[in-house]
Amino acid sequence: MTAPTEQAAHTAPLIRPGVWCEAISTYSGAPGTATRRDGYAVLDAEAAIRWIRAEARTVASVLGPQQAEFVLDQWVDGPGSARAYARLCEHGDCSLTLYPGIQELTWQARPVRFLRLAAVNGRPPCGRRHRPRLLLTGRGDRAR
Repeated sequence: MTAPTEQAAHTAPLIRPGVWCEAISTYSGAPGTATRRDGYAVLDAEAAIRWIRAEARTVASVLGPQQAEFVLDQWVDGPGSARAYARLCEHGDCSLTLYPGIQELTWQARPVRFLRLAAVNGRPPCGRRHRPRLLLTGRGDRAR
């Protein structure tokens, strides 16, 4: 007979749905300058929208008054986030782009499928011990 924890590990799904979120900055009018600034993996659309709303609320403090009002009224506290949530639930992508100066800031979320990590040599998967670091992809960026 197998132990309950061993049996539970075997019945966990190999693939599970989730949402991958990214924050990308681009210099306005300069193609090819996109740099990924942050990445976030969540299991549902609600958590993805919550992450984008929190990020947008933080950036709104440095925007001009009209753009800040639009972001807070229409996206953070208004119908924009509800529409984005509906799109994510229907397996579509959503994004929010702000223009706080010479850079464009874009937050994207898209449905993905996550693979379960396997235990190696009796040790738990690395995802339980360490948070993966983001590999930056810009010209001057180095992997951390």
